[in-house]
Amino acid sequence: MNTPRMLLAALPLLVGMAQAQQPPESEWRQANRQVAEFPRGHADVLKWEQARQTAMPPVAGKPATLVLNSLAEGVQLAWQAHPELAKPLAQLGRDDVALLASGQWQDLSATRLRRIEDAAELIDVAHGTRKTLLAAMAVEQALPYQRQALQAAEAAAELGARMAQTGNWSKLQDAREQLLKVTALQQWQRSQYAADQSRAAVLKALQQWTRRTAQTVSLPQGLPALPAAILSEQAFQDRLERMAGTLPASEQTMMRANAELAYSAYRTAYALAGSSQQDTLRLRQFIYDETVLRYNGMLLNTWDLLAESRALAEARVAAIGAVRDFWLAEADLQLLLLGQVPESFVTLAAGGGDSPAAAGH
Repeated sequence: MNTPRMLLAALPLLVGMAQAQQPPESEWRQANRQVAEFPRGHADVLKWEQARQTAMPPVAGKPATLVLNSLAEGVQLAWQAHPELAKPLAQLGRDDVALLASGQWQDLSATRLRRIEDAAELIDVAHGTRKTLLAAMAVEQALPYQRQALQAAEAAAELGARMAQTGNWSKLQDAREQLLKVTALQQWQRSQYAADQSRAAVLKALQQWTRRTAQTVSLPQGLPALPAAILSEQAFQDRLERMAGTLPASEQTMMRANAELAYSAYRTAYALAGSSQQDTLRLRQFIYDETVLRYNGMLLNTWDLLAESRALAEARVAAIGAVRDFWLAEADLQLLLLGQVPESFVTLAAGGGDSPAAAGH
């Protein structure tokens, strides 16, 4: 993809301003030269566009002192914080412990687990820790794209302000760009706080937050990819019947109702995450690429390009949220199929918005 050229002299006015009089060609050229001289205008937009696909550096902060390389490692560390779980861990055996830590709960026997004392607490800690880690990983993964959205809004606002200073933009046009910048900045500030909150939730789940040597945490990079296929309706019903058979009759009705709700959330979250990745992102990328081509052909203006860049970044954030929601729903379903009920089910919010940092217990 060629780097877009900042040729304001040949760009049309913004969409929605068709009734405004277009400045003479000479004024556009003069504005272009002045924007180019603005330290964070012309040059910075080009530099930002070239770096759009690269990963942003991590937010400055305290050095990481607790490094987690996988979800399983986090679950095992959480177990270690509960000395009373040493006995059920020993009874469960190495292979089943590995399955439980890695989230492969479908391969565990609910009947055998019910015979192990304190196995319920063992599973509960694994479930809560897994959900807390998934939520935190999603926040971290989305930060670079949220930063890109802010940069696009900042670039548009600064270019707009410069155009207004030269008399080629109205105060109304400038105010719209400034408002978009303020909104993007507020979202970035919320995202930074959500990242801090989620790291604190992880440290709390691992009972590390009181130790001076572990004031922050380095999380696994990126959420797991969506599976190629999910648990079928028939397979779900078969597992549900086997699990229900291990429960007293008085508990079976409520457990079945909760399991059906969990499966609905699981199936819906998978469909939403798949659509977000395969449809929304694909279309957003196409729109962005076409916008770049038209921008290079001087058929669209700078603010069109920046708006589509911001929209693409926001779509990536939403896609990450959708994948997170699937794995949270998957953890709830697996818990139910082992005979336990989560405190709450995932909320499939529109746009894949931030979930609470403490997504577990």
